[in-house]
Amino acid sequence: EQLIAEGNYDEAKLEIDSIHLIYPKLVNKRKIAVAYKDTIVRRESDRILAYSIKVLPAKQHEYDSIAKNFRFEKNEKYQQFGNYVYKSQITEQNTSRNYLKFYVDENADLYLISNLIGNKIEHFAIQLSVNDLSIATDTLNKSGVFHNFTDEGVYRESLTFKNETDSALSAFVVNNMTGKIKVTLIGKKRINYYLSDQDKKAIAATYQFWIIKRDLKFLQRDIEKATNRVGNIKLRYQN
Repeated sequence: EQLIAEGNYDEAKLEIDSIHLIYPKLVNKRKIAVAYKDTIVRRESDRILAYSIKVLPAKQHEYDSIAKNFRFEKNEKYQQFGNYVYKSQITEQNTSRNYLKFYVDENADLYLISNLIGNKIEHFAIQLSVNDLSIATDTLNKSGVFHNFTDEGVYRESLTFKNETDSALSAFVVNNMTGKIKVTLIGKKRINYYLSDQDKKAIAATYQFWIIKRDLKFLQRDIEKATNRVGNIKLRYQN
């Protein structure tokens, strides 16, 4: 009771757990301990709800402001989640060049696709470099998803990464926007090219959009979880 009154919820939960371990036969006392645990969960959930509901409108406004720069794409037959693609990186506008395409899906996952045209190198890794700084995807485990095909006599290949790897590369671009960023595709051979200013702008905007969408997802998840916890506790004590 004292720990709860002082707001030391983590320590109070440890004490409650010790009651169940040390006194397994004291059923009535353990029921009281469960009630105390519910009190803690209720207070923590109320605090989470108050914070999340307060910041959600501002975060939603931030999301709506940047979302207008993206096009939503979804194949209802094959995709569970649709994709948000920065308008300058829409596939049909970039079929004749090598480029890095970043996009965010409805589940707040960030993807990177390296698109290569005309050269068969079967690339499995991507390196970005500016002067003496560089960052690369894993060159040992080959964690990207590779595809290649020929379209109207033109050879094409792509390499796709999800979340951790591509967020590091996009953050590198954001931190080096004013530099000349060299892209090195690593496969049976190596191919180099430089990111255009338009692509750097698109990557930076997509990175920002991903962070905002991820924050929104976490806020909405926290609201749902806290609401469910409070609701379950109310159900237990309504009689």
